[in-house]
Parts: sequence; C-alpha cells; structure tokens
Amino acid sequence: MLQILEPLNFCKAIIFVIFGIILLSDLIILSIGVHNDLPTVTNGYSEMTEFPAPIVGFQLKNNFSVMCHFQLFDYYVDSSNCSKYLTQPTFNEENGQWTGQFSPINNLAFPKNQTSYRLKRILFKFNVPNDVYIDGDIPAFTINVFDSANQTLAQDMYTALVNNKYYFDSSPLSASVFRTNRYFLGRKYVSNNDDSHDIWIMIYHVRMTRKITKTIVESIKDDFGFPPERETLTYITTFVYLTTRNDSWYADAASGFMLDPNSFLLEDQTEQRNKNALSVISNVLAIFGALLTIYAILFGVSSIKPWGIMHKRVFNSTTKKTLNEKLKPKPTLLFSANPEYDNLDLKEELIGLKEFLKHYVVNISWLEEDNIKTSKKDDRKTSEKDDKKTSEEDDKKTSEEDDRKTSEEDDRKTSDEHDKKTSEEDDKSK
Repeated sequence: MLQILEPLNFCKAIIFVIFGIILLSDLIILSIGVHNDLPTVTNGYSEMTEFPAPIVGFQLKNNFSVMCHFQLFDYYVDSSNCSKYLTQPTFNEENGQWTGQFSPINNLAFPKNQTSYRLKRILFKFNVPNDVYIDGDIPAFTINVFDSANQTLAQDMYTALVNNKYYFDSSPLSASVFRTNRYFLGRKYVSNNDDSHDIWIMIYHVRMTRKITKTIVESIKDDFGFPPERETLTYITTFVYLTTRNDSWYADAASGFMLDPNSFLLEDQTEQRNKNALSVISNVLAIFGALLTIYAILFGVSSIKPWGIMHKRVFNSTTKKTLNEKLKPKPTLLFSANPEYDNLDLKEELIGLKEFLKHYVVNISWLEEDNIKTSKKDDRKTSEKDDKKTSEEDDKKTSEEDDRKTSEEDDRKTSDEHDKKTSEEDDKSK
C-alpha cells in the first residue's frame, strides 16, 4: 500500500520532479548544441614584406613546351629568362596528359617596396608543336597555383594535377584551395572566314593574395575549453581576367598568362569554438543554483549543514575546539543541591546555547526587525505576567494572613466561650 504523503511533502515531490525535468532537458539541449557547434572564424591582417613566388603546374592533352620571363622593377631589357625554374611537360600514359611545373628556388619572392631589379611579374607562354588551329570547341590548358611555403601540400596537389584528379582524398579546405586555384586557359585559334583568317591569342592575368587558416584539431582538451591544438594551412587564392598587356611577347604563343601579387596583406583566419563541455556544466550549475534558490524560497532550508571542507579538513582542530567550548555541558546544573542558586547558571547556559545557534547554525539577521518587535512584545508580555504573578502572590499572602487572623479570633472566641461555660458550671455546683 502506497504511503499517502502529507500535502507539503507532496508539493515538494512535485517540485523535485519538475526541477529534475528542467535540469535534464537543459543538459540534453546544451549537449546537442555542443555536438552540432560549428566554429566561428576570426580574421586578422598583417603586412608582408615579400610575397613568395608560387609553384605552378601546367597541363594539356597535346605535347607542348613552356617558356617564362621575369619582369623586374626598373629593368626593361627582355633578358631575364627563367628556364632554370621550369620542368618541361612529360607524358602520363595513364591519363594521356602532358604536365609541367614552375618551381621557385633560392627564396624567389615579389618585394613589397618595389626594389630595383627585384621581381615584379612572371610571364608564361605555351607553344604547341605542329599546332592545328581549331574553330569551335578549343582544347584548353589547365593551370594550378600552389603556395610554395607549404612544400608538402604543394607537392601533393601537384601530384593530383599530374594524375588529372580533383584532390578528393584531402580535407574540405585543402580540396577547396586546390579547385579554387585551378583555371582552364583557351588556346590560340584562327577563324576560318572566307574573307580573312583572324588569329586570336588568349592572354590571361592571374592575381594572387595569401591567407593563413588555423583549423582546430578535435581533442578532449578542446571539448573541455582548454586552448586547442590548431593545424596551420598557408595557401594562395587567385582570380584571373583577360588582358592585352605584353601582347608582343605572346604573339607566337598558343596561350599564356602573367602572374603577380594583388595585395601584400596576409589574412589570418583562426577557428574559435563557441561551446564546449565546460559551458554545458556551467549552465547546468547556474540553472541548478536558480532552482535551489526557488526551492529555498518556497519551502525553506530543510537541512542545515554549515560545515564545509574548510571546517572539516583545513581547520578541523579549530572547529572542534570552538564547538567543545561552546557546547560543553555542565551536568552539576541538573543535579544541584541549591536549585535557586544554580537557576542563574542554567539560564546563562541556555542563553549561550541560543546565541550559538543564532550565530553558528542559523543566520537570522534578515529577520532582525521582526525579532526586535517580537522581543519587545515578549518582554511586555513577560512584564505583565510577572506583575500579575506578583499581584496574585500578594493577594494570596493577604488572604492567608486574613485566614490566620480569623482562625486565631475564632480559637480565642471558642476558648472564651469554653471558659465561660466552665465557670458557670462551677458556680452551679457550689
């Protein structure tokens, strides 16, 4: 048979259930939020003094050759050949593509301050032996630009280009960088009109910017809000447009492009976690504290336990000493031969116990005004009670005094009557 709870206990049970549901729901919702949390990216900028020259890959289905040329600041003689940086295309039998590479050496870079005789721009042009002009669907050159500061990543991407793949087996960011910097350049062709044979040469201008992205590596430290480990990826982003600049150098080319920095600002993108396990714990504890406060307001504190770790562990001996001094009993007060004398000591003992309860166990300072009013009221009642008691005792003493006097008068009167009767009897007998 189920025990029927008292109304107050029943209300407490209902409140406990509601509070438990609130805490559990909060924990579940916050945990789902942490699991689905996507990092935000903070951006910062710094200025580079030099822009490292990139690694560039070239590809075509036909056999072709590559030529490059360095344009230098304040130097206008076309003698800055850069063939030593080139790897001429080779044939890959698996995919039928010819692939070549430009690879900078000796820290080749574009200077920000436009120093004389330093690198300003790199020009590339492609030549196809026995090229056949095609009208309509033009086969295109494929180029990829890679940041040379990250040699491992750049070589991995170049290998993907050689194999004519789209870098599928990489992280989403690396794959995005690979595909963003991949362009298809049109080849020279001749329109076969009856009246003329116009030759069209496609010249492209590729501009570069540079970024550093620091992505969070998932770990337990990161889940609990500690500074996470980050993987740093340095890469180039590019955009391209058609141009007629340096068209004389490209006059005999099948296609070509020029390459230089668009900006020397280095963008730093850093991932930041917004939520973690510590945020869940702190939120749950905050809600628990709020619910505990509501419970205390509704039902008060059912169990008073003021002794925390500092009392029990750190200041254990001091706490014991204080309690023993405050609560040491005086058994002689209960078995005294002189109760009237020891009542004062017992009263002092009770007053001390009340003070101990007030200051060490229950803090009732917030009820001080009510306590003062109650104390005055109690004092007034006690005074009236004492006055009434004194009056009653005086009345009792007066009554006892009157009764004694009456009794003495009655005894005297009875004695006088008895003596009178005895005297009369004696007279009669004579």
